Amino acid sequence: MKRFLSFQTLVLFLFLFSLSNCDYIEDRIKPPNNESVGDKIKDYLISAFFAEQNHALYKFSTSFPDMAVGSLSPLYFQDPYFQRDNSKAKIVFIHGWDFAERQTDPPTDFNKKVANLLGTWNQGLAFTTQTTGVPAGYSVSVYNTYEIYVFTYRTSDYIEVNGRRFIDSLNAAFSNSDKVVVVAHSMGGLVSRAAIQHPNNTKDVIDHIVSLGTPYYGSPYSSPQYTGNLNSIGTIIKFMTDTPGGQGLAYTNGLTTATTISPPITDGTNQAYNYFLEKMINNTGKDGVTTVYGGDMGPTDCGGADHATTYQAACTVITNGNPIFNNSDGIVSLPSALLNGAGGLADSHTVSDMDHSQMSFRNESGDSGGLTKVKAHFNDVLAEVKTIIDNL
Repeated sequence: MKRFLSFQTLVLFLFLFSLSNCDYIEDRIKPPNNESVGDKIKDYLISAFFAEQNHALYKFSTSFPDMAVGSLSPLYFQDPYFQRDNSKAKIVFIHGWDFAERQTDPPTDFNKKVANLLGTWNQGLAFTTQTTGVPAGYSVSVYNTYEIYVFTYRTSDYIEVNGRRFIDSLNAAFSNSDKVVVVAHSMGGLVSRAAIQHPNNTKDVIDHIVSLGTPYYGSPYSSPQYTGNLNSIGTIIKFMTDTPGGQGLAYTNGLTTATTISPPITDGTNQAYNYFLEKMINNTGKDGVTTVYGGDMGPTDCGGADHATTYQAACTVITNGNPIFNNSDGIVSLPSALLNGAGGLADSHTVSDMDHSQMSFRNESGDSGGLTKVKAHFNDVLAEVKTIIDNL
């Protein structure tokens, strides 16, 4: 059943039109210094309405097996109700940070949404259609075994708000009788954790979360207390700190948790502290349905040929900064990705010689060895997903 504009949405449009006048366009081009209360209310409502248009849940749908990386297009992303097979379990892929968009940008249209999600999952989604070298337990392919969905969102917005959008989207598409496993990269794992902890999670539609390189304790690169040499990757620092979403990734030392994280970040007497992340870490009620994967490039493999240049530079900085992070995927420290060894997790995995992009099955360097490595990582993760689903 498809969803249509609600009565409330129609009323909102009528209200906005009622506030309009013939000078509206000119006012927007050259806003007055003394906006009326009506204009301020109108601007707020317009902003709030369009902010809710920047996320979407799609069903990945294709009739072609063994799809090649780069062959995916908007044609393969449909309404989540398209050709639904309720007998199959669902895998929902959710991407991480996208530095290209800002909250001030125009609403994200369909093509841009697809471009955002393919930026992370182009290779992984192609892997789901492959019928040779499949993960353990699959008879044909991942795609033939389960229904595949993807969720995209504007990452510059607050993580908690995107968590609410994610759970609302899943509540609308699925019921608690569906078997739903979320595979989340980076910030997507925080959005997923925020989703299952949100008051709107009334149906418990998410049965399990498998996170890949998620900064549960944040990333040093989003922390104002981090004092390493940041010049060589200043672009990363800038896009991670100038939006609400990036600021939500700021490193935290675990000051309110049972165990602080090592190494801690300090700047004089100031310790890295992120209230939002500490609150989520301390809410352990859903840890039992969370499996985590952390990447570890190690202190000696920053220059590996299969790692993209960006992550080689990021790894070099993080292993020579203050403090030193010897174990990370170049962006997220290993203890942060593993939720600091939280005892209530369903499972925990360390993936050696793996950078942050490779954690989401991407081979950005183009190196053939990297392709073999990320395919093996995909097979390991999806074999774990099958075991999880089989036990639901």
